[in-house]
Order: sequence, then structure tokens, then C-alpha cells
Amino acid sequence: MRSLPIFFGLLAIPAFAQPFAIGTTDVEFFDAARNRDVPCVIHYPSATSGSNVAVIDGAFPVLIHGHGFVMSVDAYSNLRDGLVPRGYILVLPTTEGGFSPAHASFGADLAFLVGALQAAGNDAGSLFLGHVAPTTALMGHSMGGGASFLGAAGNASIQTVVNFAAAETNPSAIAAAASVVVPTLVFAASEDRVTPPETNQSPMYAAIEAPCKAYVSVNGGGHCYFGANSFTCTLGESVLGADFSISREEQHDIVNDLAGLWLDHFLRDDQAAWNAFSDSLQFSTRITGERTCLTTALDTETSEELIVAPVPAVDVLRVSGMAGTLTIRIFDVHGKLVQRTTTLDGTVDVRGLQNGTYVLEATSGKRRSRVPFTVQR
Repeated sequence: MRSLPIFFGLLAIPAFAQPFAIGTTDVEFFDAARNRDVPCVIHYPSATSGSNVAVIDGAFPVLIHGHGFVMSVDAYSNLRDGLVPRGYILVLPTTEGGFSPAHASFGADLAFLVGALQAAGNDAGSLFLGHVAPTTALMGHSMGGGASFLGAAGNASIQTVVNFAAAETNPSAIAAAASVVVPTLVFAASEDRVTPPETNQSPMYAAIEAPCKAYVSVNGGGHCYFGANSFTCTLGESVLGADFSISREEQHDIVNDLAGLWLDHFLRDDQAAWNAFSDSLQFSTRITGERTCLTTALDTETSEELIVAPVPAVDVLRVSGMAGTLTIRIFDVHGKLVQRTTTLDGTVDVRGLQNGTYVLEATSGKRRSRVPFTVQR
């Protein structure tokens, strides 16, 4: 992985007339399919800070964040203060906070809340009526980071995953990462002794097959520094010999900058934010990172041998240039998998796709090629 700098003073966060104030409310959702209550603390953009104040005018993307092992959701005030003022609804489920957490249940809670928040946006009795945008990220720290992979596996209702020092879980977050179909940003820290990157975040990142993924390790940073001060987390890390060379506040700056830009792109379709994220990676000395993105809006890799026609497509594409049975995956411009199929004769039905630009990936045996195409009716 390359060592890359962040120019915090030079890379501008997308500007608002002024940052939003932060409203806070407690909401308990009920998952009828599992007969389970899912209580949450929710922070949201408002005109004045306070409990149960009105959401400010507008519809805002949703961030669903899972907490670490025996950590309170209060430990993520850094995410609240860094992301909500720029226009995000931050949802913090309080389930599985004991000493014997059920990781599968926690992952299912995160996945359930995607639909629950969308429903709240259409509920006349909800504080969030008319204020929930249709885009969502699953997030999490430590245990919650592993649970974010469990909740995101095969989940096409979300737009991205962002996690921090994700921990291996039972069932395996590493195995689940292979089924994530949306762009994913994995944060790690070089001085993490609680969930060492080599046995946690690195294999998770390697397993991800989503067409856009990035890995950012904070140089000199720590496991617990991804949150605000937590007695239980700090106590556990202090006995493991971590040697930090940056402050907690410096690590928060890195996270809020890079995670914020990533979210602005994938949840708000902000291309300028993607350019700023890419520039940060290219020049940073404070992180070590890598990125692999294969969509036309990002860093498309094309193949001269693979040919698709007609372009623009209307209802059927014909793929040529590769022999044998082809496994076809089609991604939208945000790197989200939108169609998967196989073809014996090279014919691919694209009638289910909306007008726009896509990337077609064809795999045959050990050969894999990609080419962009458009749909226009």
C-alpha cells in the first residue's frame, strides 16, 4: 500500500451556508420479522440544538452506525459532531451492548434500520416525515464495524459501507465482506492492538469484491481513537502496548475529512467530493492507503478485447471477444452491482436498467474484462 498526505486546509468540505445544528431523539423501532425491538439514539440536522427539536427543512442521507464491544453510543460524539452538521442523519442502535453480544443479531439490526428509517420518512407520526433521503450507509466501529459487513452482505438497499477498525465476528465478517455489493471504505490504524489490521481489516478488505473499495490506515493512530474517550475501550487498549504518535483529535480530523468526502460522493452524487478524496489519498503522509475503483465515474479499467453492442443499448446487449460461458456483472456509476447473470451466447438482457452509464464485467475461467456502455431509450 502507498503512503499518501491529507491537506486539511486545502481540501474543502462541501460548503453549507452554515453548519446545521444537531437535534437528538430516542426512537424504538420494531422488527416484526424477528419479533425484536431495536432502540436507537438518532442525531439529525436541525435549526437549533436540543432533544426532539424539529428537523430542518430538507431530506438527508442516513448513516447507520454500530458501536464497539461494551461501548456506549455516546462514544461516537466525534461522528455526531463531524457528520451531522454537514447534513446527515446519524442512527446509533443501542442493542447488543452487553458482554455476550450476538453479532448476527447486531448485523441484522443494522440492515433492518435501513428500511425502518425510510419508513419513518413516510410516516405522518414521525419526526422524520419528509426528511429522509433515499440513500443510506452502513457504518460501524470495532464489533460494529464487523457487524456492518454482516448487515451489508448481499444488501442492495444501501449505497455504501464505511467502517472503522472493524473486528472479526461470529459469523465471520471476513466471509461476509465477499458478498458486499456496494462501494466500501475500510479504516484501520497502524497502532491498533485490539483488532490488528493484519488479522482483521486487511483480510476483510481483500475479500471485498465490490467494484469500488478503499483502505485507509491512520499512521500512528489507535483503535479507540476512532471514537471519543471510552473507559472500557481505553482500558483494554492501554494494556496491549499501543504506541500512538498522533492525538485522538488528529485522528478524528482524518476520519471526518475522508469519510465525509466519501459519503458526500456516494450518498449525494458529489463528484467534487470524490476528486477531493482522491487528491487526499494521492498526497497524504498521515495515512497509508490504497484504492481500487472500476466504474466509469471513477477509475474505469477497460479492455480492448471485450466488445459490447449496440451502444447505446435499448433492450439487449451482445458481448463478444471472450469465449465460453460468461459470468456477467453490471455496475452503475457509483460502483453498485445492479445486475448479475450468465450467458452462453453473449446475449445480455438490459431491459431492467434505467437510462445511464454502466460498466459491464465479463468473467470466463480466470479471464476478466470490463467495458463501459450506456442505456438510452
